[in-house]
Amino acid sequence: MNLGLQGKVIVISGASKGIGKATALAFAEEGCRLALCARDEHELKLTADFIQMHLKTDVIAVKTNLTRLNDIRRFVSTVIKKFNRIDVLINNAGGAHVGGIVQTTDDDWEQHIQLKLLGYIRMAREVIPHMRKNGGGKIINIIGTVGKEPTPYFMVPGVTNAGLLNFTKSLAKELEPDNITVNAINPGTTDTPLTLETFKSLGALWQKTPEEVRKIIETQSPQNRLALPEEIARATVLFASDALKFINGVSLNIDAGKTLGLL
Repeated sequence: MNLGLQGKVIVISGASKGIGKATALAFAEEGCRLALCARDEHELKLTADFIQMHLKTDVIAVKTNLTRLNDIRRFVSTVIKKFNRIDVLINNAGGAHVGGIVQTTDDDWEQHIQLKLLGYIRMAREVIPHMRKNGGGKIINIIGTVGKEPTPYFMVPGVTNAGLLNFTKSLAKELEPDNITVNAINPGTTDTPLTLETFKSLGALWQKTPEEVRKIIETQSPQNRLALPEEIARATVLFASDALKFINGVSLNIDAGKTLGLL
């Protein structure tokens, strides 16, 4: 199948490792031009260098903190100067704060809301004028299943993810006249460095080792395993492709069917 992505300019946040890195590699394999950003400059450069060396595609990488509007504006400006267009935005960033209401401080709430919720909103707001100028585009928000199915000790990401699901639906409706589609992907627990840090935090709460926590989470999956970053990446590429032009305002769970919610 020709996905129609050759030469498209793909912007990916949180691209230095985990799902973001896997997504960058997947788009590079489709012959896309890439603009990558993340807070970890060293890991981001390693990802960009690997793509340039092995996949021979045009890629730029800019250290960016999504909690800072000026960082986002500087990144988007750099992308436009380099490529003169943006075809697809992949919003992929955030943390995984662990704790219930008592363990969660105002600073915890503020940090997560600034990074993921407002980070996604700000990035979209800066990119949309360029998509309108080009006659259309696609925005894909990598969110998470806890936004649909509240989970104990994941209150902070659950609340921000739920907000992003609402944002996705609302923005999709607003941008219909501009030929810009907005969709979301909700990964289940995925085998990434961030998830490993989450297992450590859960282990401290449950008085278990990270390895024991991993086994518990794996047994809760219908396939008795974690999702792979590449599985999330492949779905993201498909959402960005010409094959799914008629899909707008939806969210796709990639969790082997674990989430039971109807929506």
